[in-house]
Amino acid sequence: MKTLVKILFFCTIILFFLSHSDKNTVFAQEQTPEQLELLFNQATELFQNGDYNQAITIYDQILESSHNNISTLNMKGIAYSNMEQHTLSLKQFYIVLEKDPNNAKALLGMGVGFGNLGEYSESLEYLEKAEKINPNSEVIKNYKDIVVNTLKKYPYTPTEKPTNTMNLTIGKVPEWIKQITNWWSLGNISDEKFIENMEYMIKKEIIVIPENKKFDTTTELKMISMIRNNFNQWGQNEIPDEEFYKNMNWLIENKFIKINLQKSTEEIEYESYLFDKYLQSILKNKNSEIRYIEYPNPSQDVIKKFLRDYAKWNFEQQAQMTSKDFPYPTYKIIDEEYIIKYKIYINDQPPGLPLDHVSTLKNSFEFWEKMELTTNNQTAKVVFEITTSKTEANVWVTWVVRNLGDGVLGHAHLGKGIVEVALGDYNCDGSFQLYDVKSVNSIMTHELGHSIGLPHTNDKENIMYPSMTPSYAYCMLS
Repeated sequence: MKTLVKILFFCTIILFFLSHSDKNTVFAQEQTPEQLELLFNQATELFQNGDYNQAITIYDQILESSHNNISTLNMKGIAYSNMEQHTLSLKQFYIVLEKDPNNAKALLGMGVGFGNLGEYSESLEYLEKAEKINPNSEVIKNYKDIVVNTLKKYPYTPTEKPTNTMNLTIGKVPEWIKQITNWWSLGNISDEKFIENMEYMIKKEIIVIPENKKFDTTTELKMISMIRNNFNQWGQNEIPDEEFYKNMNWLIENKFIKINLQKSTEEIEYESYLFDKYLQSILKNKNSEIRYIEYPNPSQDVIKKFLRDYAKWNFEQQAQMTSKDFPYPTYKIIDEEYIIKYKIYINDQPPGLPLDHVSTLKNSFEFWEKMELTTNNQTAKVVFEITTSKTEANVWVTWVVRNLGDGVLGHAHLGKGIVEVALGDYNCDGSFQLYDVKSVNSIMTHELGHSIGLPHTNDKENIMYPSMTPSYAYCMLS
């Protein structure tokens, strides 16, 4: 019996610690960078074993000395998510985004959290932001696909967000500012002079710009000449003040206007209060409405379905049989080339599995059917024929979640018999996580190679090399 073994690996996480400016201040829980790194490693080990409560206790110790440690804040959020404490998880990722608005892992965490509460439109918004920052992430793509499909199947009324009165109580733009924009649009004052005037008026709060008045950068590409033209239209009362605000925000975001837009402590606390209020409204709606919840990470649901009907999906008993208990494949010789036919019985894929592995099995078939092999010192080709009869099949194929052995991804009898391919494992974050389609396809192709009689090879580039590291479909640590 041949097996494919997973290489276990650990990611090295580099921690960045903030130094205290006040050297005379002594904190009861202050730790050195070396001590903090040791604590983080201890927490990571607990996390990978699924002991999230103990891991969070250590993360809190780290954060007492290193309040802005993004890695620790994110890990704490993921731990809460794995414990299905979704509001706590969302609050944790919210803290990360306050410090680092473009943190892809926190944006993903927000998308997952809102999805777990059935707030799919908000979930999709965060997932799309995460995808822009990390467009090659299969994990983000898989979460996004689930949310998009759920929204199509189960429309719902999104929870209304509380109004941020700090941003909306904005007075009308003084009329005399239109004269300045007109001068600039006509070229009567320089770009530098115009920018200088705008910076001064923003700093003095003569102009107060609401953050929610922004261009959709995904659909509009702006240039400074277009901004100048827009200001000219605004100065002629052809477009509303809202367009003025949008254009000003564009100048700020693109660094033409350089001002310190850091939020005050009061603003941060108020926005945090509004976020908490928003979460409470979501929970209230979730409990009072008949809201369908399609959990964005279906891994746990998948394993429950497998375990409920264990014998159907796992060929554990048959795997103990030897290959001699299966019929031999048939063959014929055409133009001095062996054409070997394998009849394949394919076990059903469990209902509700979000990743379609049955349809990708044809990729494995096509891979081997294109290969030129040898047998009895002659060239050989294999062809596969799908059969619904177990008794006439030379090979039985199934996808499993049972423990195949430490780090084992799949196994197969040599020449004919059983092919089993693992759908996931517990090695990513201590909970069961599904592999992505590409990984399962690679494992299947490898094991199918054994089923047609091929042994392992020492060539690392060959599909029959005995080890590989799979990727995960939904694990936020990927």
